[in-house]
Amino acid sequence: MINFLLANTFELKDKLDISMLVIIALVSSVLMVFVGYKLLQMLQLTGYKLNGYLRWFKETKYSYISRLFMLSFLSLAAMLMTNVLLADFFVVPVLKFVGILFYILFSSLFITNLFTAKQKTPLKYTKRMTRLVVVYFILILIFSILIEILGFMFIPYLSYGLIGIIPIMLPLFVFLAYYITYPIEKLISNSYVKKAKKKLESIKNIQVIGITGSYGKTSVKNILKTLLSEKYKVCASPSSYNTPLGLAKTILQNLNSDNEIFIAEMGAKQRFDIKELCEMVKPKIAIITGIGNQHLLTFGSVDNIIKTKSELAEYVSNNHGKIFVNIESDGAKKLVNNFKDAIKVSIKDNKTDLFVKDIKTTKDGSKFSLCFNNEVVECKTILLGDHNISNILLAATVAINLGLTLKEIQEGIEKLVTIPHRLEIVKSSSTYTILDDAYNSSVEGSKASLDVLSKFSGKKFVITPGLVELGTEQFNSNFEFGIDMAKVCDYVIIDSVINYDAISSGLIFGGFDEKNIIQVANLTQAVQMLNTLASSNDVVLFENDLPDNYS
Repeated sequence: MINFLLANTFELKDKLDISMLVIIALVSSVLMVFVGYKLLQMLQLTGYKLNGYLRWFKETKYSYISRLFMLSFLSLAAMLMTNVLLADFFVVPVLKFVGILFYILFSSLFITNLFTAKQKTPLKYTKRMTRLVVVYFILILIFSILIEILGFMFIPYLSYGLIGIIPIMLPLFVFLAYYITYPIEKLISNSYVKKAKKKLESIKNIQVIGITGSYGKTSVKNILKTLLSEKYKVCASPSSYNTPLGLAKTILQNLNSDNEIFIAEMGAKQRFDIKELCEMVKPKIAIITGIGNQHLLTFGSVDNIIKTKSELAEYVSNNHGKIFVNIESDGAKKLVNNFKDAIKVSIKDNKTDLFVKDIKTTKDGSKFSLCFNNEVVECKTILLGDHNISNILLAATVAINLGLTLKEIQEGIEKLVTIPHRLEIVKSSSTYTILDDAYNSSVEGSKASLDVLSKFSGKKFVITPGLVELGTEQFNSNFEFGIDMAKVCDYVIIDSVINYDAISSGLIFGGFDEKNIIQVANLTQAVQMLNTLASSNDVVLFENDLPDNYS
């Protein structure tokens, strides 16, 4: 069919031209799928939300579009110059395609550079992404053939070369592929959620626990699962599976009929995300880990964050369940005022039924006393920092209410393990100690990490790009971060330009020696600089790692 159309359009009798047109379109389409990798990755990282996808362009000042434009410009220029210079020699058919080699070369270099760059969260080739990529590829292929036809008809000197404009069109193709696949994805998503709800409802007497908060969700979930496993058969959503499809996948694949407790981590980036999850899993116990300004960029205001986290508490309250809130953050204090029956938890309060005292932190972990009524047990854990003791106390309070003894909780605490890149001590061949808190960071989390760092001896280093996704509060939060580091650190290495001005200004305001503020382009350079400055007995904190949408 394609050959018939092309032959009639151009009145070409040379089969080589027709077949090469199709081959070039196919090769170009395959290359452009890889060139557009970053676009697909950002769409996935923003939860397939177009507003997040478009915001990424704005936040990065359209730098990726600029790179695509440069690829198109170089390709078109090379193909035009080649075609003009070799026009007199086109009697030799193969010379018509020399310019295409430059397009392939430039695209290949672009792809090589793209895939050799460090990625925090690579693209996951899920079934949804596979469907999206197939539609994306088809769109590029169709447009490639059409644009070659136009080249033959109207710009003879470019002929096949007009295909060089494809790279700059890629953001639009991702957009179109999203809209084409959206109805299908919605049907599939609804089907998965419906199956998951039916399966969960079929398990009689199972206790469903919902956990949300601006930070600490995954930590509290893992701690609670470990503690409750001393008495119950527990299933918890793995990693950061905290979306409707993530929870549906957990229920369908991991939840067994003999499970007694299901712990569902609930993430949100906008209003009513938590409400949707509650209607899906119907929790009877709500845990609020803390509320800060993380994801302020997508929520718009702290009030919206509080309202969204309240959706879990409201659902549980309306269904006569129990609410547990860590009240050490100002946002959580505001939230709990609306729920008078909520059980308040804080390591700063020793007047509750369950509390901790005598907290000690060393490079090997933490020790503390756990007190319940007139009983006291001595606990030890590999986890570091007061914030982790706070997480343990929150989980232990839930465990006590579910019938665990203090002894069972003590044994569970000893079994806790660190979550990779969340304030863990990393063993390495280096002589200095590494505190790895690179997974994520919030205002509260950075303070906790610096508190742990302050308890070590030797010179203290922090390697950080600063805090992100804070909207209008980003400069102020990083300025305060700089002030906090000035009280603890000897050297600060800032591995990005995004927050350099805010952090360095805060450091200097806090009295930090300006010559010990070091800016580098990336983490690799930061480590190289560290190795020239650090010696034995020193300690370095890796605080946060930029999400890929900031690179």
